[in-house]
Amino acid sequence: MALTFTPHDVNELVRTEFPAAYEAGQRCVELGEGTALARWTFNESMLRPGAYISGPTLFSLADCAFWFATFTVLGLEPMAVTSELSIRFLRPAQNGDVLARATLNSVSSRRLVGTIEMWIDGKPEKLVAVAQGSYARP
Repeated sequence: MALTFTPHDVNELVRTEFPAAYEAGQRCVELGEGTALARWTFNESMLRPGAYISGPTLFSLADCAFWFATFTVLGLEPMAVTSELSIRFLRPAQNGDVLARATLNSVSSRRLVGTIEMWIDGKPEKLVAVAQGSYARP
């Protein structure tokens, strides 16, 4: 199934339906069949002591990337909601934009299950976090 919308369309939906995520610098940069790539633009105000990108920032980006991936199955449906999401932090995230690739692992009539891998821009081989969770279909 070919997508009928672009990352720009997703970002416009986020800007209007979830402005806090948009204002935090979270954007959809790529969409594919059952996958989405999101970016968080580096913002020093979101750093913890030690210049680490905060865990809540990474968690929020993982959730947004997963939400974007659900659009590839559901269309631009803003009402799909997280039913559970867990994250494992692998190494400190520092000094750059964060990218998060969400991949849908299972799609059923009631829920979507996915995995999200996260890294600092330019260092995809050094994951900073991995998350997995599910979304409830509207």
